[in-house]
Amino acid sequence: MMGSLPWRPRFEPPSPEKDIEMQAATIRGRGKIIVLILFTGLITLFHFLIPTDQHSFHVLHIALRKLYFLPPVMAAAWYGIRGAVYVTLLTSLLFSLHAILDWPGNYMEQANQGGELVSFWVVGLVAGWLFSREQCHLRDLVQANEETLLGLVSALDMKEHNTNLHSQRVRQYTLLLADRFHLDEAEKKAIGFGALLHDVGKIAVPDHILLKSTPFTGEERRIMNEHPAVGYNIVNRIKFLRGAAEIVHAHHERFDGSGYPRGLKGKDIPFGARLFAVVDVYDALTSIRPYRTPVSHEEALAEIGKGSGGHFDPQVVEVFLTLPRQEFDAINAAVAADSMLSTL
Repeated sequence: MMGSLPWRPRFEPPSPEKDIEMQAATIRGRGKIIVLILFTGLITLFHFLIPTDQHSFHVLHIALRKLYFLPPVMAAAWYGIRGAVYVTLLTSLLFSLHAILDWPGNYMEQANQGGELVSFWVVGLVAGWLFSREQCHLRDLVQANEETLLGLVSALDMKEHNTNLHSQRVRQYTLLLADRFHLDEAEKKAIGFGALLHDVGKIAVPDHILLKSTPFTGEERRIMNEHPAVGYNIVNRIKFLRGAAEIVHAHHERFDGSGYPRGLKGKDIPFGARLFAVVDVYDALTSIRPYRTPVSHEEALAEIGKGSGGHFDPQVVEVFLTLPRQEFDAINAAVAADSMLSTL
């Protein structure tokens, strides 16, 4: 029964390239932890084993003590303030243990070791704070980039649809659908940006064609059909949007191969574009357009069901039809509320 579908895993396994990327990310994450443990362990091992009675050994001993500063800084760079605190605590305990077992009789050396212990925390916490602040700045930059993109697509939506909500709605609808396929965050982010920017290529379409309410001539249709490729060329120039660019390029492809601009068919169409194709038609059917009155949610689902296997990927349609209407209503209300707040 369709009612049992929302919990099912995504239909198609990740591509070999995705598998490699996910494995590489996991290895990098674990590798950093292993490097920290091994590096700290080696410093501690030599620190404990090398005697201090000879001058040459004592010099080496002091050099090893200075190396204790590196693990907290490395942890700060990789994990921010929290990682710096944990690793600084570990190095402080190891350093203190050696000091207790081999406490020097020289007061100057005692003061040096005490000062180094305090310095571990100063260096670790300052480095952690600086790297965490840098991460916050990067997040702010990402948010600023997204707000810039929202402004761009809202202006284009206002021009074509007399509303700035179309692209934001289809983005949220597409992410709602993507959640049912258990995609990772990087994939969902690319799909979300692709849905948001799907029509950016229409910026190159003349107004007399873009805003035309009567059927296109052959030449006008040719010009309009170029907008996915134009959008791809625009978006693909931006490094962090290259995953989204593939969706922009393929958002008018059809599952049976009758779409444009490349006539892709079936699984050759990027998965995000197959998700978006269903969502875009749903929004077009249920929204007010100059050339058509909106239909109900149920009527839109019926039309989408008719397109299964032709316009749409049947497996995507199957899942889309199980999405609760309340979630669509919630997205509509949230997008409208955000739009009202942004105008205040």
